[in-house]
Amino acid sequence: MKIKDKNKVLQAANFVEELAWLLNSNKKIDLENISEFLRNQVEQSKSVVPETKQVNKLSHYIGVLPFLLQDKELFRTNKDIIEFAENLFNIKMSRTDRRSRYELVGFIVTEIIKVDKEKLLSIMNSLSVLTESDDKLIQFRKARNDIDFSWNEAISKLNKS
Repeated sequence: MKIKDKNKVLQAANFVEELAWLLNSNKKIDLENISEFLRNQVEQSKSVVPETKQVNKLSHYIGVLPFLLQDKELFRTNKDIIEFAENLFNIKMSRTDRRSRYELVGFIVTEIIKVDKEKLLSIMNSLSVLTESDDKLIQFRKARNDIDFSWNEAISKLNKS
């Protein structure tokens, strides 16, 4: 045998000896149950979205809002912006205050962090579709002109398409 082979055989023998000692000293441990437990932990971790991923996703989506709220075809007046914030996010805004469009957008973006995160993710995910597709944005602008337009219905249609 070569010296290199002898070293490998000795390392293997040492490993087997240590493994045997470890198994003998822990006879009470059920290794089958431990392996099953570890596999379940991996499966459970796949189904849970880490909080940081949600926060990163939300911060990305919230960036969509200023883009959309400044679209003068979607929001012709400040009243349209206020209705949007109230209907979708339940953000209450005083209609008597004279605010500029930019102030309203800033107010909405800062108040939106108080909205339920799951609901916010759902709505913002839908709205982000508008910024990714010119065709969808054009269709949405046309729908906005309908007399019976509803933000909630429009958002649910975005989710389906």
